[in-house]
Amino acid sequence: MARRCVDLLVAVGALLFAAPLLLTIALAIGLKDGRPILFVQRRAGLGGVSFRMFKFRTMRPDAERAGGTLTFRADPRITPLGRFLRRSKLDELPQLFNVLRGDMTLIGPRPEVLDWVAGYTPAQREVFASKPGLSDPVQLLFRHEQEFLASPAEYRGLSAIKVQKQIEYQRSRTALSDARVILQTLRALFPSEPAAEELAIYRALRSAAETAANANVPPQHANMDEPRSGGGPFPPASA
Repeated sequence: MARRCVDLLVAVGALLFAAPLLLTIALAIGLKDGRPILFVQRRAGLGGVSFRMFKFRTMRPDAERAGGTLTFRADPRITPLGRFLRRSKLDELPQLFNVLRGDMTLIGPRPEVLDWVAGYTPAQREVFASKPGLSDPVQLLFRHEQEFLASPAEYRGLSAIKVQKQIEYQRSRTALSDARVILQTLRALFPSEPAAEELAIYRALRSAAETAANANVPPQHANMDEPRSGGGPFPPASA
C-alpha cells in the first residue's frame, strides 16, 4: 500500500511538472511524423497478465508489419525524431499514465512483449512476481543496448542475462535500494558513455552469436566467457 501511494504521488507530480514537455513532444510528433502520436502495445505485467503500455511513437506507423517487434542499432524504421526520443528516454514518459492506472510501478522489471516472454522458462517466469516498472537497475546497466545489439541472437542472450539480474534485484530490494535506483534514473537522463561492464557483455554476446552462426549451433550453447574486439561499433576494451 505504501509503495502504491508513492507511485501515485510521484506519477501525478511528474505529469503536472512535465505537462508542457509532453504536449511539446506530442505536437512535434504530429507535425513531423503524423499520427498516431502514441504507440500502444500489449506487454506482460504482474503474474504474466498482459496490459496496454503507452509510449510516444518513435517508428514508422507500419513498423511491426515491416520488421517485427525487436529493434536494433541503425534500424531504418526509427524516425529521426524517434532516435532523439529513444536516446533521451523521453519516449517513455507516457508510461506515467500506466503507473496511475496501476499497470506499472516506479521501480520494477521492464515489461517485455508477449511473443518474447512466451519462451521464458519456469525459472525465468519468476520475474512476473513483481509489477513491471518505469526503471530498474538492469535497465540502467543496459540503457545503451539498442546502440549495440545487431541481431535477434544477441537480443536473446541479453534477455536471459537481464531476466536473471531482475529476479536477483527483486529478491533483495528494499525501499532504500529503490530510492537509489530513482536517483540513478534521474542521472541517467543525461548523456553518458556505456560502462565497462555493459560493453563487456555486449562484446561477449556478439562473440557468442558469431560463434554460433559459424558453427551452426544455438547461441545459448556458444562460449560467452571470452569477449573479443571487432565485428561491431564497440570502442577498445580499455574504454
